[in-house]
Amino acid sequence: MDDSFQYLPLDPKQREIRLVTLEPGAWSHSIRCTIEARSFDGKPMYDALSYVWGDAKNRRPIQLNDQLFEVTENLWVALRRLRNHAIRRVLWIDAICINQTDNNEKSQQVAMMGEIYSNCQNTIIWLGEDEDVDVSETESKSTTASRACKMLEMLGADKHFYELPCFITAEGGRAEIKEEYSDHFEAFRKFVDVPWWRRIWVIQEMVLPKHVRFLYASEEFSYSTLRSVVQGLQVHGTTCCKQHRYTLRAIAFDPILTFQEQVEPMVYTRETWTHQTPITLFRLRRLFSAFQATEKRDLFYALLGLVTSWGANNPLYPNYGVSLKEAIMQAVFKCISEQGGLEFLQGERFYRGEIDMPSWIPDAHFSAVPPQWAIVEQRRLKIYSGFSASAFLRQDTSQLSLTANGALLCQALLVDKIVKVGSICDALGHFEEAPDVLRQWMEMIGVEFRDWPEQPPAEGSTQDVFWKTILNDSTELDTTESPFYRRPNDKDYVDLRALWEFFLGPFGRMIVSSLSFSEESHDKLLSKAPATIYHLFVCLQQRRIFVTERGWIGLASRQASPNDTVHILLGSPAPFILRPSNEASEVDKQAKTLPSYTVIGNGYLHNVMFGEAFKGDGEKDVRTVALH
Repeated sequence: MDDSFQYLPLDPKQREIRLVTLEPGAWSHSIRCTIEARSFDGKPMYDALSYVWGDAKNRRPIQLNDQLFEVTENLWVALRRLRNHAIRRVLWIDAICINQTDNNEKSQQVAMMGEIYSNCQNTIIWLGEDEDVDVSETESKSTTASRACKMLEMLGADKHFYELPCFITAEGGRAEIKEEYSDHFEAFRKFVDVPWWRRIWVIQEMVLPKHVRFLYASEEFSYSTLRSVVQGLQVHGTTCCKQHRYTLRAIAFDPILTFQEQVEPMVYTRETWTHQTPITLFRLRRLFSAFQATEKRDLFYALLGLVTSWGANNPLYPNYGVSLKEAIMQAVFKCISEQGGLEFLQGERFYRGEIDMPSWIPDAHFSAVPPQWAIVEQRRLKIYSGFSASAFLRQDTSQLSLTANGALLCQALLVDKIVKVGSICDALGHFEEAPDVLRQWMEMIGVEFRDWPEQPPAEGSTQDVFWKTILNDSTELDTTESPFYRRPNDKDYVDLRALWEFFLGPFGRMIVSSLSFSEESHDKLLSKAPATIYHLFVCLQQRRIFVTERGWIGLASRQASPNDTVHILLGSPAPFILRPSNEASEVDKQAKTLPSYTVIGNGYLHNVMFGEAFKGDGEKDVRTVALH
């Protein structure tokens, strides 16, 4: 991490790693360490530290082999919290033990990190310091960390929400927070917002070790505590106490949702690993698509130590010597060829900025996606997993390939062409505008905005297609296991109609533009259909309705426009919106002779989501296309 420190080279043949010895000292003493190379095959004894680097510009000095060595503020504070007054601690710390300026060493050491964490005696997970505590001079206790740990104990108690001491049951059965626990929920919010929970490298650092302990400022807790919270929220929050969870005010709802979306996949993966269930790179990237990395290729490389099944493929190895574009293309292609399907290409394509990347690679595989949007995408993937637009047909791997210019050659079926698109629905950013957007959509397809009959409309009618389309022909089940969604029924229509009538009433415009509502509008809204409203957020966020040449209706990414085409890529459960392209170059001799497209994103098209396009002789129209 410090460019001025002179590392002695490691011997790859001896599988050497470096270990740091943290010398004992008082809190106010400067930090002193020594470092030496050890053969990993000699089974050295050490603890591994898991942490996030923090701001690289904010550094503090330590002594390393009697030389000045700078580390980030977050690591410096962690070392102070970890230092014992009398006993040396032998640690493996990536920022110190790996020469970060040597790409060859970095590639070799990164490939060993799975073994390094698997074979340590303990892993100490440093979540970070309490920003409200001054630790510059004295060791201080954190009230925030103490309250957050108390919340973990309560939420992991395997009790119904109404039995927990932090809640009371208010009028109408709504779970309300006891006033004396408001500060605890604020502390819990800070706890789930610490950067450690969102960094991709930390996943294997929690999954692989035999023993894990968490250190948050002055407080310490075990992995079993974390697992109990996940299990409690899974069992109660998705079944018996689901209504209580949905009706919580934002101060409790938001951090619990964030905890489930960020921490639950980590615990699931550790439990899966412990039980030796096969794990693919494809599965890991899907689970952790919301996580972040400074070096974007690490969104894949950081997971390699967890992969236990490569199918018929050779493993993927870290390569920091190629461009980011080449590294990501290799990794994504490895995942899709591993599966024989293109479901891995699902996702949006509007957060890439100026990064040069083929359109067939979705943003989540290489760019920073906002946490709220990542939650939406994860929920959509669960919805789409219940569809089978490609009739379970997979790619012929002999036809699946990458060209020299980065085009993906794959098999697809042309379904239809878009002729009309509606306004964009920003369901989370400007939910107060959603009723007007829905009105515009209804007018576009020829349905009166008040034309919501009390009884469900006739099967196949325009009204029937519309209400099912905006729900993605699905509704959430009260379950902890797949399938998570089912097709909607008459009751779901009644709930949706009640919600629409609410929108037309005096409180419809009072809804604020996020998942957090004012108390009055929150109560009014959730009294109508709590499950439906959150499902609508997922289905409609940054979507626009479209109509095809055949008169079919669907939902697509905000970037979709007339003349775009609807294709089914074999192996994907949902159709894709593709835009005709002329990007094939002279280098791409293969792609030059094929229909070429830019990928806009995947979407929903009513009447094709369950393989209808392949009935009869539809399969004969499958062709190879080039995606640029």
